[in-house]
Amino acid sequence: MIEIYLLEQLDAFARHGTLSAAAQALHTSQPSMTRAMQKLEDELGVALFIRSKNHLALNETGRRAAQYARHVLTADQDFEDKVKAYDRSLHTLSIGFCAPVPQIVLTPIINSIFEGMTLSMDMMEDSCFTQRLKDRTYQLAVLHQEPDNDLFYSKKCGHEDLYISVQPGNPLAFYPEVHLKDLDGLSILLLSRIGFWANMHRAKTPNTHYLLQVDQSSFSELAQNSSYPVFSSSYYIRRGDTVSGRINIPIVDSECHTDFYLTCLRSDKEKYAGLFRLINDETIL
Repeated sequence: MIEIYLLEQLDAFARHGTLSAAAQALHTSQPSMTRAMQKLEDELGVALFIRSKNHLALNETGRRAAQYARHVLTADQDFEDKVKAYDRSLHTLSIGFCAPVPQIVLTPIINSIFEGMTLSMDMMEDSCFTQRLKDRTYQLAVLHQEPDNDLFYSKKCGHEDLYISVQPGNPLAFYPEVHLKDLDGLSILLLSRIGFWANMHRAKTPNTHYLLQVDQSSFSELAQNSSYPVFSSSYYIRRGDTVSGRINIPIVDSECHTDFYLTCLRSDKEKYAGLFRLINDETIL
């Protein structure tokens, strides 16, 4: 059985062209590389190199052997990655959230069902979520559109509407409702991590100057003490958790009204049946 380190050194030599460069890349010595290449030839029983004074080069068989070595090393890394990913899946539940509100609402519910497991959570635009479910980077995901592929099982878990929150003296305060085009060109305070909402804002209001804030407490302080408009949500408005003294105006564009869908691979449906039983259309409202 050929040892992996010999294939690693052959691959490094093929990629770097000289023993010294390959040795440097692998953090080993040139004499050690020389011995390893000789050992590989001895174990295979074939010559892989053309040797001349102060020069070593792969022969035709050596070049083909280096290609095979690269395939083996790739398969070896894939094996290692998959074993580690499976072991993590036994102890860690990885979830993708497409927006902040689903993460706020569903995290305590998931924790209550999968007590003792570590939750690993991402929050980003969800165009990649179905692929991440397929390759099991995620076990669960919340999307803002229902997947149309039978590979997935999903259940609607709520709804969110977007508002613009302004001070009473703002010209928008006199409107019963607004469109996104009414906001284009304004300066608006915005949290940086808001999932799919971020791309929607950029696409629909390309001339708006967004004052991005990473920290929630800094964002809240600026919203409370500045005249800049901020976005608000039906979730916070229902709970009275809004910036005091501001007027919340509904945004009527269809992009600002979204349903959420808790999703997993259909083959994993039974594994998460307890969670799916606990959620319904009004879990996120």
